[in-house]
Amino acid sequence: MVKRFAIVLLVLASSPLAARAMTPDQIISASRSYEGRPVEVTGRVTHLRARRVPNGTTYVRFLLCATRCIEAVVSGVSGLTEGETITVHGTYYGWRNFSAYTVHNGIVVDPGSL
Repeated sequence: MVKRFAIVLLVLASSPLAARAMTPDQIISASRSYEGRPVEVTGRVTHLRARRVPNGTTYVRFLLCATRCIEAVVSGVSGLTEGETITVHGTYYGWRNFSAYTVHNGIVVDPGSL
């Protein structure tokens, strides 16, 4: 009985329903533990920049800030506005090179999560 209860708690704790949005400060403070893992982060949008790479792909880079800031990158055009507070879903990387861009201590935002 106790074993079954522990398994149920473990499953609930690891399910998306149990996830809650973190702040950039929390991610930065324990960045190694989030490497390559899905995250949900809430913060204020600053330094919003849209870029087009030579192959025609458009992506948007911005900082997601609380007390500290974390970089975020999303493919395509977004309806973001400088200064708005948002929650993003994506994957955190300490360093990751994609064909169109490189992410340093940032979140690659899941398409459609904005």
